[in-house]
Amino acid sequence: MDLTQFIYKNETIGQITDSDAFNVAFGVDANFVPPMGIMLTSMVMNNPQTQLHVHVFLNSILDEDVARLKHFVSQYPNVQIDLYYVNVEVFKNFSVGKGYTVATYHRIIIAQVLYPAVSKLLYIDADTLCVGKLTELNKLTFEDNILLAVADKGEWLAQHKRDIGIAESQTYFNAGVLYIDLNKWNQYSLSDKMIDMLNSCHLSFQDQDALNLIAGTQIKAMPVRFNQFLLMKHDNDDLPEDTVFIHFAGQVKPWQPWCDNPQRAVYDEYRNKSLWKEFDYRPRDYQENRLMGKAARRQGQLLTALKWYYLYAKDKLMTNA
Repeated sequence: MDLTQFIYKNETIGQITDSDAFNVAFGVDANFVPPMGIMLTSMVMNNPQTQLHVHVFLNSILDEDVARLKHFVSQYPNVQIDLYYVNVEVFKNFSVGKGYTVATYHRIIIAQVLYPAVSKLLYIDADTLCVGKLTELNKLTFEDNILLAVADKGEWLAQHKRDIGIAESQTYFNAGVLYIDLNKWNQYSLSDKMIDMLNSCHLSFQDQDALNLIAGTQIKAMPVRFNQFLLMKHDNDDLPEDTVFIHFAGQVKPWQPWCDNPQRAVYDEYRNKSLWKEFDYRPRDYQENRLMGKAARRQGQLLTALKWYYLYAKDKLMTNA
C-alpha cells in the first residue's frame, strides 16, 4: 500500500539549509495545534542552536493557527515547518476511543511518507513539553531495532497485556515519544501491518497496542527521562533534573481549567511565553461542562459556574434522550 496517496496537500513554512537538521513529527487535528505550538515553543527555547525540521501531519487546522505558525517561524529562523494534510478516509474503519481523535492514527503513516528523505526522526505527542536538549537523543543507538521508546507503567498494565495477548515477560511501550529508524520501519512494512491489524480488530489503546503487538520485540527501551510521565491527577513529585520530555499522559491535561496538579505551573510557564497563551479550551461533552463548572466555582466565579452547570444539565438530557 502506498500511503503517500493519503497526503492530499503540503505546505511549507520557513526554510532551513542544514541537511543534518533534527527531524520532529506530530500528528494532530485543529484541537491539538495550540498544545503543539506550546510544545514547539518549549523545544526551541531549550534548543536555540539546533536546526529543527518539523513535520506536522494533520486533518484540520484553523487559519489563525496557520498564521501563528508563520509568525513562530519568523521568530525562530532555525525552524522549518512542513504541514501534511491527511485524507482521513484511510482511517474511516478504525475505532476511536474516549479522549482520542482520528489524529492518533497519523503517526502510523509518518515513517512511510517521509522515507527516504528522512532517515530518523522523533515522533512526539502534542501533550508534551521539551525541557532538555534534543542532542541527548543522538547519544542513543538503535542497534538492530526499529525504534526506541519508554516502557509504559501503571497498575492496569499487567491485565491489559493479558487482554491483548502480549506475554507477561514482554515490555509494553508507550507510543507518545518514539525515536524511529525509518529505514528499519519500512523494511518491516510496519505501516501496512498496523493498518491491516487496525482494520480487522478493536484495540483499547488503538495504534499503541498495534505497535506493541506487531513490533514490540523490535523496540529498544530508552531511559524514562525521554518520556517522563505525569498523570495529572496523581503525580506531585518534582521532575528529575535530567528530564528531556515531560508527557502529560492520562485524560486530564494541563490546559484544561479543572487541572489543579502543581506540575501545571511548568506547562503554564511555556504557554505564557508562546503565541498560544490565549488558548481557550472548550469542553467536548457534558461531563466536561460539569468539570468546567467545578473549576469556575473553585476560582470563585459563581455566575460562570452556574452557566456551565446549566449547560451540563441541558447537554446531559439531550445526550441521554
